[in-house]
Amino acid sequence: MGLRSILGRVRQAILQPRRAFAYLRHLLFARRFDWKEEGGLRSKVYGGYDDYVRHQRAKLSTLSGDAWLAEYDREYSRVLAERLAEVDVVRRGMTVLCLAARLGTEVKAFLNLGCFAVGIDLNPGSGSKYVLTGDFHDLQFPPGCVDVVFCNSLDHAFDLGRLLGQVQRVLKPGGVLVLEIVCGVDDGYKPGHYEALVWSSVDDLLKPIQAAGFQVAKRVPISYPWKGEHVVFSREAVSVPPVPAAGVPGASERG
Repeated sequence: MGLRSILGRVRQAILQPRRAFAYLRHLLFARRFDWKEEGGLRSKVYGGYDDYVRHQRAKLSTLSGDAWLAEYDREYSRVLAERLAEVDVVRRGMTVLCLAARLGTEVKAFLNLGCFAVGIDLNPGSGSKYVLTGDFHDLQFPPGCVDVVFCNSLDHAFDLGRLLGQVQRVLKPGGVLVLEIVCGVDDGYKPGHYEALVWSSVDDLLKPIQAAGFQVAKRVPISYPWKGEHVVFSREAVSVPPVPAAGVPGASERG
């Protein structure tokens, strides 16, 4: 959590002491998880996919009404739009899908650049204009339908390989994947209660992404909303179909 996040929590504690107490109680009594490690990546151990979904859906309720969240929504939307304009891969009229978009902050950034953008999230809250209910492991959209896929939440993935296969499926030929990747634990990153996947370094995360059929086109260091990198990937011509993992239901199984 950055300095702005900490200051936001302090301000909230002063203005909303009951809510601050409820959040503190959540932290003290939150469920503890084990982790497994492989190839520079560490994955949280859940009781199964449904267990993972229940846990991830619960996060928004701990943030609702948070002063930090409102500040983040304004500031990150502005900063991301500026960053996207600087790397110069997004064009007016492009179709964009934002994964794990929560309240739609990143969707707004693409809209401000003249794109047709929508987000998906396991729990988008009620009445969202920008985000649909959806799962980045099992996207509800047809093959080859979007120009850009954006995500800054790979640290919430249950099955990275399946997620990347879904991205390959929905991207148009010549489409791009844009990721904002938090720095690795070797560089000081400390995962919170809801992170499901962490990496030793950004390079460790790039390896499976490249193996899934994406080529790094641009890498830019970032400092907000956390220290990390803005990485643009081109999609290779060879299609990489998603491979269901054990415990992750397919679309037909999930109704």
